Amino acid sequence: MFKRTVSMVGLLVLMALVTGVLTAAAPLPNTTFTLVQDLPLTMSVGETQTVIVHVESDQEFISIQALPSFQFPGKGVVAVQGGDRAGRGTSATLQITFQAKSSTIRMPGGAAPVYVVVGVRYRGGYVLVQEYLFNVTVE
Repeated sequence: MFKRTVSMVGLLVLMALVTGVLTAAAPLPNTTFTLVQDLPLTMSVGETQTVIVHVESDQEFISIQALPSFQFPGKGVVAVQGGDRAGRGTSATLQITFQAKSSTIRMPGGAAPVYVVVGVRYRGGYVLVQEYLFNVTVE
């Protein structure tokens, strides 16, 4: 009886160890976001500027995307295009062009908050996000 109990306990411990090894998470990617070009603090109505973000990763990503976001859509500063994306790789450079549409003098703080959100999707469902905020005054 004692040998059988010890055998069962040993088997359970072995199963726990094997399960732990087989289900161990893959290492998280080491990802670097570099803001190559940002928006200026002040723009004139009609002026365009491009935000450029470069991303490097030590693991291949499935896709990467940059999207604009606004606190006051359609006012102050607007995106010329809806965003930028790239497919598989370990590095990508994304761009979003913005245009100063109207004066921000009546907005809180006199500036338009403009966001650029960059998302990187990896295998296994892991997603990494970096957000950039620019407060732009339009004259």
